[in-house]
Amino acid sequence: MKKSKIFISLLLIITVVLSFNLSARALTDPDIQAKAVLLINADTEEVYYSKNPDEPVYPASTTKIMTCLLAIEAYERGEIALDEPITASYTSHNDLTLDGSTQNIIPTEVMPFKDLLYCSLVASANEAGNILGERVAGGDIYEFIDMMNERAKELGCTGTHFANTHGLHNPNHYTTARDLYLITKEALKHPLFVEIVNTVSIEIPPTNKSGTRYLTTTNHLISPYRVSYYYPYASGVKTGHTDEAGRCLVSTASKDGINLVAIVMGASTYTDDEGIVYNMSFTESKRLYEWAFNSFSNRVLVSTDELVREVAIKHGSGVDSIIVRPEETITSILPVDVEDSEIEREIIIYNEREGIPLNAPISAGQVIGEISVSYNGKHLGTTKLVSISSVEQSRYEYIKSTVIDTLKNPIIKIIAFVLAILIVLYIIFLISGRKRRRYKPSKSGYKNIYRNYVGRRRR
Repeated sequence: MKKSKIFISLLLIITVVLSFNLSARALTDPDIQAKAVLLINADTEEVYYSKNPDEPVYPASTTKIMTCLLAIEAYERGEIALDEPITASYTSHNDLTLDGSTQNIIPTEVMPFKDLLYCSLVASANEAGNILGERVAGGDIYEFIDMMNERAKELGCTGTHFANTHGLHNPNHYTTARDLYLITKEALKHPLFVEIVNTVSIEIPPTNKSGTRYLTTTNHLISPYRVSYYYPYASGVKTGHTDEAGRCLVSTASKDGINLVAIVMGASTYTDDEGIVYNMSFTESKRLYEWAFNSFSNRVLVSTDELVREVAIKHGSGVDSIIVRPEETITSILPVDVEDSEIEREIIIYNEREGIPLNAPISAGQVIGEISVSYNGKHLGTTKLVSISSVEQSRYEYIKSTVIDTLKNPIIKIIAFVLAILIVLYIIFLISGRKRRRYKPSKSGYKNIYRNYVGRRRR
C-alpha cells in the first residue's frame, strides 16, 4: 500500500513537471486591449496574433488609405500629374464636421495633386480626401465612393462598405481588421504611398488662399518628437479616430529580417498616475511589436555551406562518391523556443529515387537532389542539392562497368546460352561426322560383306 502511494506521488510530480515544461514552451498571449487586432507577416502572410479580425469596426481616418490608393493608381495610369493644380470645389466640404481633422483647404483654393496626398495621409485632412475623390471621378464624389467599394471587392474584402472618403462616422461606413490589411497590403506596393506615409513632417508651399502649411504626422510611432510612443522599428501607415471608432492605427515594423503589419482598431485611452492621457492605439501597437520580436526569430534552417551527405557514383576517376550541399538558403520565422531537433528534413536523391546509378562525369553545381524542411506539419521551404565538386570519368572503369552490365543483361544471357548450345551441337556434329568417315568400308570391303551375306543365305 505504501509503495503504491509513493508511485502515485512520483507520477503526479512527473506530470506537474511535464505540464510546466509544455506550458513554458507556449507563446504568451499579449492580450492587446482593442476591439479588433491583426498582426501579420508582410512577406508570408502568416498571422501571429489576431483578435476579432472579421468583426465589423468603424475605420475612421484609416479610410484614407483606400482614398489615396485610388488617387495614386489614377496617377500611375497617367490620368493625373503630381504637379497638376486642383481647385477645391464648393461641394468638397458638404459632409464634413467642424470638429474633424482639417488643413482648412477652402473652396476655390488651388493645390497640387501631390500636396493634397500629403494633406490627406500625413495630416489626415478630411477635405483633402473629398477634393481628391472629386478629381479622380470627374467631379462626382458618389461615383468615387462606388469606386472605393468596387476596389475593396477586387482586393478580396468581404466585410467592408465605404460611405465617404475620409472616415467621419456613418453607420453604413465600416470594415474589418482583415479587410483593412488587404487594402493596406495593396497600397504598400506603391512607392509614392510608402514615401508619403513615412513622412514625419513636411512644408506645403503657399497657395492662392493660404500661406505655407507645416504638416506633422499623426502617427506618433514614427515621430521621434513623441518619445512615449516612438518605436524605432516602425514605419507608416495611418491613424484614425472618432468617438464611435475609438483609436485606430495601421502600421508596419521591421526588425532582424521580420516584416510585420499591425492593425489595431477600437482602442481607447488611459490616464496614468500623473494625469497624462495615453492613446492606446500607439501603446498597444508598440507592445504588440515588442511581443512579436521577442517571441519569433528569423532562423536559418538550411545553409549553402552545409555538407548534407555523400552520394555514391559510378565510373569516377579515383573517387566513388560526391558530397552535396544546398543550392539556396532556407530561412523561416519560428517561435524562439523551437528546437533544431523539431525541424523535420526530407532529403531526396533523384537517381536513388529512380533506382538507377549516378554516373560520372559530374560537374560542380550539378543538381543531384533536393532537401525540404517542415515544422509541425507545415512546409517551410525546399531547395536543390548540388555537387560541391567535379568528378572526371574513368575510361577504364566505364568500359569495365559497361562490359559487366552488358553481361548481366537477361537478353544477353539468353543469347549467350543459345550460342553455347549451338556450339556444343556443332562440336557433336563434327565428332559424329569424323566417326562415320573413320569406319566407312572400301569398295572391296563392300564386296566381302556381300559374299558373306550370300553365303549365309545358301546355308
